[in-house]
Amino acid sequence: MSEIPVTKRAKHWWRRAEVWLLAGLFVISGVTIGYQLGMYSAQRLMTAQLADIRQAYDDALGRKDKKLETLVETTSEAAKTAAQAAETASQAASKAAEGSSLPGER
Repeated sequence: MSEIPVTKRAKHWWRRAEVWLLAGLFVISGVTIGYQLGMYSAQRLMTAQLADIRQAYDDALGRKDKKLETLVETTSEAAKTAAQAAETASQAASKAAEGSSLPGER
């Protein structure tokens, strides 16, 4: 029987171990890089969605502000009209009070 020297067998097994070790490192690094790329892509997508949400929120606030401004203007006009109506009613009440007094009581 021809026996292979121990050093030759050790080199053979060491090379096999190196190949498996390098293959494992390549797989692990590929998974890590894939995960990082996936997370980067998800982050970009979430950032874009967040920008859309913020824009929609700003638009809604703008519409709300316009409605409030319109309400304030309408309320101001109604208050002016009510003040004029109260003044007119006060003048009418004064004239009615003057007209209802008896001529002999003056």
